[in-house]
Amino acid sequence: MRLAVFTDSYTPQINGVVTQIINITAEFLKRGHKVMVIAPSQDSKFRHAKGDNGGFEEIFLSSIALPTYKDYRITHFFSPGVFHEVERFRPDVVHVHTPFSVGWLGVNCAKRLKVPVVGTYHTLIPEFLTYLPIPVLKDTALAKKLAWGYTNLFYNSCSLVTTPTGFMRDELEANGVKKGVVVLPNAIDFSKFNKHAKKSYGVKKPRLIYFGRIGFEKNLEVLIHALKHLLWKDWVLSLTITGSGPAEAYLKAIVAEEKLDRHVAFHEALKDDALARHVSKHDIFVTASTIETQGLTVLEAMAAGLPCVGADYLGIKDSIKEGKNGYLFKPYDFKELASKVEKLLSSAALRKRLGRNAISTARKYSVENMADRAEEIYRKLTGK
Repeated sequence: MRLAVFTDSYTPQINGVVTQIINITAEFLKRGHKVMVIAPSQDSKFRHAKGDNGGFEEIFLSSIALPTYKDYRITHFFSPGVFHEVERFRPDVVHVHTPFSVGWLGVNCAKRLKVPVVGTYHTLIPEFLTYLPIPVLKDTALAKKLAWGYTNLFYNSCSLVTTPTGFMRDELEANGVKKGVVVLPNAIDFSKFNKHAKKSYGVKKPRLIYFGRIGFEKNLEVLIHALKHLLWKDWVLSLTITGSGPAEAYLKAIVAEEKLDRHVAFHEALKDDALARHVSKHDIFVTASTIETQGLTVLEAMAAGLPCVGADYLGIKDSIKEGKNGYLFKPYDFKELASKVEKLLSSAALRKRLGRNAISTARKYSVENMADRAEEIYRKLTGK
């Protein structure tokens, strides 16, 4: 099978969309499929790279950084050069992972070539309005209505829509996506994280960890306030925030103001084995995010044997099962978050039991299992 992937998010960015594309692409290449990825470059130059075996190609489009979020790149909606290369590649199916400029380029290429186009809804678009350079409009109800209108315009242009969880399928259908929405969870490299899985759960100073994008919509200040509450109750513990993003300076200022420098560590973004080893050195994964369509980092932490505590909202509750592999708390409620963490702090045996259950949960989302499901979707669309 020949697959053309269009995305506005790609390496060197580190986020769930990029992780999914990298994981599935690697697995598809192992299976003998051909893959072409079209994404923005990190500069103003157009580049075309080919893998050594001829089965993998990357096209990087000239782009500029979004003024309010430097890691995100903007490129053009139309490119005769890209169309020519995609036509030469002869894809059986086009898969668009983002609904912005490169995503529209993918939709247009698919229609001109008369091949099916799959659109994956990874990101809760209305919640990302804070990054738009339109300060008067972005926080209004009208803005969210327009965001859903744009979402529907894009995804109703696709042959089929996928999203990682049943909760997000229901959200899309309730807000106007007319195409049949199929649940296709994102894949994790289970073996990479599991080979470094925790062996011991009895520690004197447990370490909490959040890893992923450090964005304002992740509500990381809730984690900091929960930590302060636990320290006030005389628990001995620390919090590591690993990653990068636009909210980093804001969070560091909160840590300094609350005099928590000795208890909160900010660590640079990691990937591959370095990230897996880093995660396994911690004891509990915590997240306060309310914008997750799935939450890949939750599953990666689970694969490493960490019980998880997350906000009871959208995709997070699809992975975290109360009292089985972790705990859920009311969104933004740092005291309830602290109380759920406190349950885990109180018992190494409980952390071990939930950690082992977490591994079982994560195994279901291995890249091998998810690639099987993706292949099935593509074959139904193409008849191949």
